[in-house]
Amino acid sequence: MLNLSELFQKTRPLSVNKLEDVGDILQYLLPWAALLAVALQGDAEAARRWLYAGSITVTLTLLGKFLFNFTPLGTRPNGGRDSFPSGHTSSAFMGAAFVHFHFGWPWAILPYLLAALTGYSRIQANKHWLRDVIAGAVLAVVTGYFTVG
Repeated sequence: MLNLSELFQKTRPLSVNKLEDVGDILQYLLPWAALLAVALQGDAEAARRWLYAGSITVTLTLLGKFLFNFTPLGTRPNGGRDSFPSGHTSSAFMGAAFVHFHFGWPWAILPYLLAALTGYSRIQANKHWLRDVIAGAVLAVVTGYFTVG
């Protein structure tokens, strides 16, 4: 899920020219921005909860991909594998859910909108079905509720 060379390539000036690129960037930006916010507060306990929420979200996402890969849920719209659930979406929603449950609802509106844009970018790029995006979002928000909230 973490491909730094791809991320750095997409963040160079004038290289973000597709909605898919925006989704690729937001999957990293949202969770890391949430961690930066608690780091600036000096809240070590919240940083531990962020790590816990992120670890569980990634683990459950990869477990879902492993379990569903050889079922119809595992097939992407473009014919690829590892479709269910969407990792980009679960990562982005993990950041939004962390902001929601740590800082409160008003602070989470923009992160949730950006996380939804990430999910939409995956559908638009023909990488995921709507069900994959919804599953990734629900997985991350439920995990955030139980780990942060």
